[in-house]
Amino acid sequence: MNNDVNAVPKFDVKENSISRILVYSPTQVACGTIGGPVGLIYFLMCNFKALGQEERKKATLFLGFILIVVLIVAIPFLPEKIPSTPFTIAYIVIARQVAEKYQMTKADIKNSALYDFHSNWRVFGFGLLCLAASAAVIMGPLMLLILTGVWSPA
Repeated sequence: MNNDVNAVPKFDVKENSISRILVYSPTQVACGTIGGPVGLIYFLMCNFKALGQEERKKATLFLGFILIVVLIVAIPFLPEKIPSTPFTIAYIVIARQVAEKYQMTKADIKNSALYDFHSNWRVFGFGLLCLAASAAVIMGPLMLLILTGVWSPA
């Protein structure tokens, strides 16, 4: 240890030491919908929060809640053999369109000195967590209806 009072302290200074705000690109948001409706809500909300758009974040949460309630109510009335692909495509399209229109494009993020991308591994990991959450949120109430005998699948 150096006891010289006049010595300049040594520490690493990076060229871009200013902390950048991490956001998801529209493609990352669309890929995050691997997590179903919870993924759709989560990734859009995170970006609105990072961009300081609190009202849009709240609106996303509210509309997402309505979407999940509609899904819970509608699923028992859907034909058993209906494919899930149209729902998945709808989540992807909605997520990407909202991210591009109300958040930032990939080029905007890339050219920004203030914003940077979240890692794709983070998108994958949180997408899987959201998938588990979507399954629990949607299937939980349905399982409760089945176990109580209120509803039985055809």
